[in-house]
This record gives sequence, structure tokens and C-alpha cells, in this order.
Amino acid sequence: MVALSAAQRRQVSSLFAEHLRAPVQMVFFSATEHDRSTAALRALLADLASLSDGRIRVVARSGPEARAEAAAYGVKQAPALVLLDGAGRDTRIRFYGVPMGVDLVVLLEDLIDVSHGETRLSPPARALVRTVDRDLTVQVYSTPT
Repeated sequence: MVALSAAQRRQVSSLFAEHLRAPVQMVFFSATEHDRSTAALRALLADLASLSDGRIRVVARSGPEARAEAAAYGVKQAPALVLLDGAGRDTRIRFYGVPMGVDLVVLLEDLIDVSHGETRLSPPARALVRTVDRDLTVQVYSTPT
């Protein structure tokens, strides 16, 4: 199964060649191996990794043996994607479901940010974020397009 069209593959390859710096790990948790969402996400991640010149590594986890690791990352549902930097440090970025359509753009931007070791937030936005003194969960819901 191929997730991206030939035109999308060219665009992503060019984007990664220009902007992806350091390695990024994507830990993929699936509930079952045979549902449509798992297959679609697995295909997307394979496409992205194949276009990254080795800078994106996908680690797949499934079944009962993956539950403890998922819990350590705070993952409570699947399919889920956890982004780690090249050293394996948790970036606290999570995706649930299949990030396609406009959500794919967000995933690509996050991969680039993780590879740079920083976000592209403006200095005033960074200052505002630093004032948050407790853990927050930001959830964005979308529907397939």
C-alpha cells in the first residue's frame, strides 16, 4: 500500500532534502495489525521514512508487549505516533489516527522542527509558552478529507 501520490512523494522528498537536519524517530503503536487505520498509518510512515535519506526511523510496536512502553509515553489509544529526537528523547508530540490531508502538513512541520531541535515559534510566543506553569494537553480533532 502506498499512502502518498507520486507528486506528493516528490514534494515531501524535496522538503526533507532542504529542511530535515538531524535524525528523528517515530514510534508507532498499533492495536491490531489488520485494521484500516493501522494499515494506512503504516504505509504513510514507510513512505515518509523512504523519502528521508535515512533521517527518519520508524519503530513499530504492537500487541500486549507494547502496552508498558505505550503507557510510559502516555499513549492511551491506537493507532498512535510518538515523535522522538535522534537521541531518543521524547518531544511530547503525539498523533492519534492517520495524519492525512491538512494533518499531514502538521506532521511534516513537526518532523522538521524535531530535526532542528526547536520550534519555529516567534520569540513572543515562546515567552508566552514559558509562563505556563502546569502540564497541559492540547487536543486537535479532525475528520478525514
